[in-house]
Amino acid sequence: MPLKKLFFLVAFGSCLYHASALYNEVPSRRASVALLLDIQAANTSSLQVTLPLHPPGTPSSTTINDGPTSTAVTSPIKSCIVTPHGWGIDDSPAILAAVDRCGTDGIITLPAPYVYIISQRMYMKLIRARLEILGTLSFTANLNYWIENSFRVEFQNQSTAWIIEGSDFIVDGGGWAQGGIDGNGQAWMTRSNGTSNQFGRPISMSIYNSTNATVSSFSFRQPQFWSIWVQDSNNIVLKDIYINGTNTDPAGKGNNYEVNIDGLDTLRVDNLLVENWLFHGGDDCLAPKGNSTNMVFRNLTCIGGGIAFGSLGQYPGYFKSWVGVEAGVPPQGGGGGTGRVSNVSFLGLETKNSTQAIYINKCYYKVASQAEYCDTSRLEFEDLSFSDVTGTVRTTNGISLNCSAMAPCSHISFSGVNLRESSGLRANLICVNALDVNGLSCNSTLV
Repeated sequence: MPLKKLFFLVAFGSCLYHASALYNEVPSRRASVALLLDIQAANTSSLQVTLPLHPPGTPSSTTINDGPTSTAVTSPIKSCIVTPHGWGIDDSPAILAAVDRCGTDGIITLPAPYVYIISQRMYMKLIRARLEILGTLSFTANLNYWIENSFRVEFQNQSTAWIIEGSDFIVDGGGWAQGGIDGNGQAWMTRSNGTSNQFGRPISMSIYNSTNATVSSFSFRQPQFWSIWVQDSNNIVLKDIYINGTNTDPAGKGNNYEVNIDGLDTLRVDNLLVENWLFHGGDDCLAPKGNSTNMVFRNLTCIGGGIAFGSLGQYPGYFKSWVGVEAGVPPQGGGGGTGRVSNVSFLGLETKNSTQAIYINKCYYKVASQAEYCDTSRLEFEDLSFSDVTGTVRTTNGISLNCSAMAPCSHISFSGVNLRESSGLRANLICVNALDVNGLSCNSTLV
């Protein structure tokens, strides 16, 4: 595993005539039967699943010290192996049929080096199961279909192409940077033309209403939008994750076509372990949103985007560092919310030519008229600790605590800080409405 430091920047198909899918199904541990099954096209378009803005219930809470333990699937009693049709035929019905058969107390395997064409949205429920995606799920570039038919995510009026729900399950890609998703994201990047939060771009994978779930050794190549969305879930492990969303369209040079290529976004998630990630994208590497608690982030390399504690305060009653006056409609509008970010520790933060190493922003907005309300945010930042912060920044102010007069930041401590501008000069710490700052002197050069 090549990642050693903590970085925070913040098929082939079968023959044409083979129109069915092959499974090996083991109905018991003592008998093995190979079955050739006709798979009827699953009518996923009629399935009504919406991820709600407000919580349907409160997931059970578990206090953690160093992150949740990994999920284990023991003694599976069923096994399904899916091979692709090939020739551009949609493989999602066969995959969903396998989940129906083996998604409880079973293993579903999509072998390498096959490429599976995904032309329809997918919802699957996994209970004490293991989903092995050793090949590649290739989501089609039929933008009109995904815009019109993806599952709705009410938070920020977003959408998702794939929902996984359940308990005690593992989704595994078979090894570092091997199996996973190809979102054909270039088509979405070119369509957005650098526009933020363009309607209809689907999240690649959404984990919803789940307990004791692990996603491991999984790759996201050219994701359509955010890579992973976790909502209303607890005891989640996301480890050994490779994400690469890189624009190759010459028209996008200098226009941030990679905007909204996020790594992870969360809402109402408790007990989360994120470790051993390599992320390249144009937006947030990690973005924990409202009521995300007991989180451990470890051994991450984030290129192109950093860690954002938000959207917080975008909805009244939710969290984000938006201004305190509401205007417009999310995702391009919002504000007026309240909340608190507290008890957060960063250890081993290394930056390379980032704008700033640490930045608290009291004045996030999307509607121009909100600019005059920068001191109205009621979101509180408190009990933040930063240790062993090193590297280079592009600006003079390497650390900026730009807090709101309405809700000043408090109890912020620093130790082992060694930041320089890319030119070699020492960077500065700037404080606005920051109280009880320890370890460094506000509004001075870092020494």
